Amino acid sequence: MKVILLKDVKGTGRYGDVVEVKDGYARYLLNSNSAKKVTSGVRQEIKDKEMSKERKNALAKEQALEIFRQINEKVLNIGVDAGVSGKLHKSITNARISDELKKKFGIEVDKRKISLLDSEHVIKTFGSHSCSVQLFPNISANILVNVVETN
Repeated sequence: MKVILLKDVKGTGRYGDVVEVKDGYARYLLNSNSAKKVTSGVRQEIKDKEMSKERKNALAKEQALEIFRQINEKVLNIGVDAGVSGKLHKSITNARISDELKKKFGIEVDKRKISLLDSEHVIKTFGSHSCSVQLFPNISANILVNVVETN
């Protein structure tokens, strides 16, 4: 029996593939919603889903490029309190950088997409620190985080 796979099935095929399988295995695939019988309507449905996915991907890429244009090579000033010895009370994390990007530029960026280039995970000193913001695969903006003391 010929079926169209709705999921990647190990040893059988990938999503959208038309495969010839034995009737018993076809019943298993149909019952587990991993496949549908081959019809022109199902083929068109698969093509429509793929086109929709491509359009969404293109739209997301365009939005990422717009954000890239807004924040690439910008300086983000973050004011923090310092102790008597001149050290930071709290370290600057990716979440804080994400919040500051939202406040200053109106751009929401997931904290997991921000990576600090100078240090390991957090900023613990005053001064300028380089950060990379992964907006989309192969699109990342570089920003400079300037940590300054507030009174």
